[in-house]
Amino acid sequence: MTENLLQFIWQHRLYDTAIPLLTTDGEPIIVLNPGFKNTHAGTDFLEAKIKISNTIWVGNVEIHIKSSDWNKHKHEENEAYGKIILHVVYHNDAPVKTYNNTSFCTLALHAHLPISVLNKYELMMQSSLFIPCANNLSMVKSITIQTQLQRMLAERLEEKSTRIVHLLKQNQQDWQHVMYVQLARGFGLHINQDAFEQLAIQTPLKVIAKHQFNLLQIEALLFGQAGLLDEYFDEAYPLLLQQEYLYLKKLYQLQPIAKHAWKFLRLRPANFPTIRIAQFAKLMMQSAGLFSKIMSADTLKDIEQLFHIDVSGFWLTHFTLYEPSVPRKKALGKSFIHTLIINAIIPTMYMYGKLQGNESYCTKAIELLQQLPAENNHILTRWQALYPHAQHAADTQALLQLYNKYCDAKKCLACSIGYEILKQ
Repeated sequence: MTENLLQFIWQHRLYDTAIPLLTTDGEPIIVLNPGFKNTHAGTDFLEAKIKISNTIWVGNVEIHIKSSDWNKHKHEENEAYGKIILHVVYHNDAPVKTYNNTSFCTLALHAHLPISVLNKYELMMQSSLFIPCANNLSMVKSITIQTQLQRMLAERLEEKSTRIVHLLKQNQQDWQHVMYVQLARGFGLHINQDAFEQLAIQTPLKVIAKHQFNLLQIEALLFGQAGLLDEYFDEAYPLLLQQEYLYLKKLYQLQPIAKHAWKFLRLRPANFPTIRIAQFAKLMMQSAGLFSKIMSADTLKDIEQLFHIDVSGFWLTHFTLYEPSVPRKKALGKSFIHTLIINAIIPTMYMYGKLQGNESYCTKAIELLQQLPAENNHILTRWQALYPHAQHAADTQALLQLYNKYCDAKKCLACSIGYEILKQ
């Protein structure tokens, strides 16, 4: 038994009422409303409505495993706990009073808790399966799962948007710059996203914009700011980049990031940060007003079209600045473009709509997710075996949020799927 579980049982009235509820003093109790769970400091439930004997009380309820936990938590010293109408406990092991020495009624639930609920909860908490409810998921109603996934999608968009709010504050509400940083982070994928974000922060968009029509200078700025030009080179193009960067660095008083921030190990050459920087440079060259173009795009295809870019001539025969390779085109692939849209564009569009009070952008962001194909990774592959109904990226984003924030942390009590399993 945990306090969270006892709160859950109280909130959803999962206790057995075949035996009448009585206070520890023998007074009959009828729970008219368990109250609203308090997510802030203070008592656990607010505005509960409880009938004790012939009197209806409205007020706060506190939950503990043992009644003596009241003193253990020093509630008797806290005025915020002075107006509770009921103390709900698993075991009543000690009499307690409020800070002003007044007493209150106590309800001990240990005789009212169904063994089935406790056993199911214990099995889920001890489970070593992919998700704690894997053995019971097939018994959950489809509407329950869909409702939970809708909630997870909204939560994931809100969570991703937190970074955007921070960037806006740092950049005087400049949405163009925010999209620039978001896209840079997206180009880094998971392994180099922090380095790419730092590169964009250290290389202001207004500096890039001054050289918009000169790919050599944009590459010089980005590769130099990435700390990748502080070496000896044999080939002419890297030497030219190096020479150009020294001039631009002095002109704009730039400070590069550390070279060791970049990770090449275990990456396919097509995902080397050098290739991604070259692709990003080309995007910056041919995408003036990119934020406005993205936000005004009517369809997913229109947005995809903005990212149909290839690299400059040098990179067709190189994966790094040092050694030539077999000639190969290095345009952005469709799956990579979709990843950019999911992780960079959609959260930005969603938060823009929210902060501007324009719900149409929020709706458009969700509709784009519903048009994108379902993603695939090691977590989603395992979900597929249990829930083979993910149809698009909105579903897979929701499943990732559910696993990462709830299933893996075993927060089954905060999940409607877990609730349905426990109440069965």
